[in-house]
Amino acid sequence: MSHGPSLQPDRMKILIIEDEPAIRENLQLLLEMHRHTVLAAADGPEGVRLAAQHPDLILCDVGLPGLDGYGVITAIQQLPACRDIPFIFLTARADRQDQRRGMALGADDYITKPFTQRDIIDAINARVRRQQPLRERVGALLSEHRSQIGARWSHELMTPLTGILGGLQMIEAEADTIKPAELRELLALIRSGAARQLVLSRKLVCYFELEELKVAPRETSCSDAPAGIEAGAALAVKTGGRAHDITTRCEPGTVPVSKSHLLAAVTELVDNALRFSAAGQPVRVTGSAHAAGYRIEVLDQGVGMTPEQCAHIGPFVQFDRDKREQQGLGLGLAIVQSVAHIAGGRLRLAPGPGGRGLLATLDLPRA
Repeated sequence: MSHGPSLQPDRMKILIIEDEPAIRENLQLLLEMHRHTVLAAADGPEGVRLAAQHPDLILCDVGLPGLDGYGVITAIQQLPACRDIPFIFLTARADRQDQRRGMALGADDYITKPFTQRDIIDAINARVRRQQPLRERVGALLSEHRSQIGARWSHELMTPLTGILGGLQMIEAEADTIKPAELRELLALIRSGAARQLVLSRKLVCYFELEELKVAPRETSCSDAPAGIEAGAALAVKTGGRAHDITTRCEPGTVPVSKSHLLAAVTELVDNALRFSAAGQPVRVTGSAHAAGYRIEVLDQGVGMTPEQCAHIGPFVQFDRDKREQQGLGLGLAIVQSVAHIAGGRLRLAPGPGGRGLLATLDLPRA
């Protein structure tokens, strides 16, 4: 289990990253007076190293020499156990463009220099109030699902909300002075966060709906396989692009899966192929009828999966996250696996021809 921040309102571990000694020392003294434990760094690289000690909150100057504040937050976001640590920028600039850039990178707030002691304490308390309820709910879910206790999905749930709430705060604070072009930029940021949150929410709803069907099965409708495959591939393209890389070829057939679940399964298979292959690498989607039922295959030429990884797919599982940044909850292949289970079919993952890429095969029985 990752050692995420505890965010206790009375006592926290707070990391200060500030190159000006006077400001750094004054902040440290102030926070220690309020019973917080303080880690202090004089530059960006040192701050990134100290972030590995899992502070509950980070205060970081934007204008650091060498690795600036934007570089620091980007580096810390790459540390799996540190992605959801609340991050507050300290800056001498109050430029909205700088604030939007920080928000896009995942910053929770900005404090403009010169600031008062009350500015610092109020900003910290505001972050605690906002983060704590969601963290408590995530913690409760993890307690209920011990088999997924290593999952790092609280970050994915909270990151889009940070952009949405931050953008709304800026609009509310500067409603009378904000220019139309700046307003459009902020609304685009909010829309992007909301769209990402919607995708995550739909996946969670679909996954738990399928889990319920495993416990309490009910009669499901049948679907036209080619229509579902085409619709799923199109939806994956709408999200990830690369329409020119995808080819589909489907034989007529009917499968014992509802339209919504067939759509979800194909979308996840194609999305997975697109996510782990580069632009320009083809993704082939085929559907074929045979005596025992219907087979859907998705073949890519990407990084593929090891036999051990293929054998251990499951909910909230993401492989090689320490090597490559992955957005999402790790539910895609688990959803496909559940659809196969409910229909009495099977999902198989194997290396593609010549050991290149991944071949995902979803075998479904006759309708």
